[in-house]
Amino acid sequence: MHDHHSETYRLDAVRALEWLKTAESENFDRICRLAAAYFNVPTVLISLVEKDRQWFKARIGFDRDQTPIDQSFCAYTIRENGVLQVEDASRDRRFRFNPLVTARNGIRFYAGAPLRTRSGHAIGSLCIIDKEPKQLNDAERLVLQDLAEMVMAQIEQRQLSDCHDPVSGLPNQRQFFADLNDLGLQPQAEHRVLVLIDALDSHRGHEMTLAVGTGATQSIILEIAQHLKQSLSGISCAYHVNDRQFCFMLQTSMPDYELFVHRLIDRLRAMTRSDSALTSPSPRAGMVIFQHDPLSHADLLRKAMHAVESAHQANTHWALYDIARDCAWRRAFTLARDVDRALASDQMYLVFQPRFSLLDGRRVSAEALLRWNHPELGAVSPAEFIPVMERNGLIQRVTHWVIDQVMSTMAQWQDLDCRVSLNLSPKDFDDQDIGEILRLACQRFDIAPHRLEIEITEGEWIRANPQVIRQLKGLRELGMDVAIDDFGSGYSNFAYLHEIPANVIKLDRSIVTDLPGSPRNQIIARSILQLARDLGYRTVAEGIEDYQCLALVTQYGCHEAQGYFLSRPALPGALAQLHDHLPPRQLVAS
Repeated sequence: MHDHHSETYRLDAVRALEWLKTAESENFDRICRLAAAYFNVPTVLISLVEKDRQWFKARIGFDRDQTPIDQSFCAYTIRENGVLQVEDASRDRRFRFNPLVTARNGIRFYAGAPLRTRSGHAIGSLCIIDKEPKQLNDAERLVLQDLAEMVMAQIEQRQLSDCHDPVSGLPNQRQFFADLNDLGLQPQAEHRVLVLIDALDSHRGHEMTLAVGTGATQSIILEIAQHLKQSLSGISCAYHVNDRQFCFMLQTSMPDYELFVHRLIDRLRAMTRSDSALTSPSPRAGMVIFQHDPLSHADLLRKAMHAVESAHQANTHWALYDIARDCAWRRAFTLARDVDRALASDQMYLVFQPRFSLLDGRRVSAEALLRWNHPELGAVSPAEFIPVMERNGLIQRVTHWVIDQVMSTMAQWQDLDCRVSLNLSPKDFDDQDIGEILRLACQRFDIAPHRLEIEITEGEWIRANPQVIRQLKGLRELGMDVAIDDFGSGYSNFAYLHEIPANVIKLDRSIVTDLPGSPRNQIIARSILQLARDLGYRTVAEGIEDYQCLALVTQYGCHEAQGYFLSRPALPGALAQLHDHLPPRQLVAS
């Protein structure tokens, strides 16, 4: 009888060849035809023997593509060192009651040579079958064995090409996952570290290809592959898991494995450094600590890639996988994926926050604010989803939706003569004329352009794109107000503010909200508001959250204000029901 452990390993070897079930190969069929002609038999089979069945990769003269193991002659062949020959199956006590023998024109003669892997495991056989009794001589037995060796050569060649990278010759991603599964066969599955080496990030790789061609980048990849193989000799196996990335596994018990990886990256960088920074690949690594779990294997490389991305962002040699960053990354992906669905449903909607004059308390306008109630993530802040939309090229689509929603809402406000301000992203000025889009929308919904205010954040992006100034001038010519939002933070600077065709300045809420308790913010706010007023800008304070704050900005000469203390954002239908003047207790005499 077979040893239980050796049978387990044999079945593992068979399962490793699962791809042969669907792989087409004329060479297997050719060997079958050659055997049929040489031995003058009607049936030749190339079989792989599993636990409960045998199935045939190639066959001649046999209709079925598999048989149950209790009907298998080949299950006996794999136990032999050489050829198994059954001269007359009807007289052999092992097979005489086999349905394949007792059937009309059933099997009488069978000879099979085992298909053995390099590790000695018999995975199946090459067999010849006849309906008449027969006997092979020694020379014919040798030929049958030679043909079986030819079959194994084909199988091994296919394994080699399927499980190794054609450029580096290293085991590929398929082999990595196969070896990862083998970890489960070890008696003690200890913690390990998966190290993923990013030899060349995609942007740098694209630049290098444009500059020096694909040959040079492949040469660098090959050089790194060879160095990894040498550096890891006796320590681990290097895998080439995709075009520009390699991985290997270390045991956490290895002393200073982090230092080992750091020094390895150092050597790779020194080895591939060139005179030009453009053609220096600067490899980085990502590391994931894991314990064998077949259910998590598919996610292991993704986590390592995330760690590599963290290393790129931090400009470090390597980074360890961070589950919190990963969750944030996947959450952002979910948001980007669900934007279209949100726009087509009621997940995304607008609210309007009123803005009041500080001279007479009148409601003069309302800011349109986008909200997202995600079915799985709940209420998502614009501070989170707007950057996601901008990074993923979705913001223009969302802005067009907002414009249509605002115009439609304004058209329904029959007795509400209220200006509305819209926030635009820097990306809204790329590859389109946002002024023309707004003009056509006003025309379509019969909205006077002077009832709109466009809010933008001041920054270097305005001067970097000459089309922005032109489009902003077009908006002002239509009669729309242009407001500089969040003024007093970031790039805000009066020295070049005159270059921008804006007529409204909105004081940044970070200055306003903490105004009563911050003498420094009081000085900044008073200075900005006075200078802006002297230069002819209309000024707005946003983030008013208490009476003291309101009193101070009024004292500093601010024209308008908005904030929770004055009014919370309201749904479109509820805006008309809100007060159109500040209550007397909130109105501060100037």
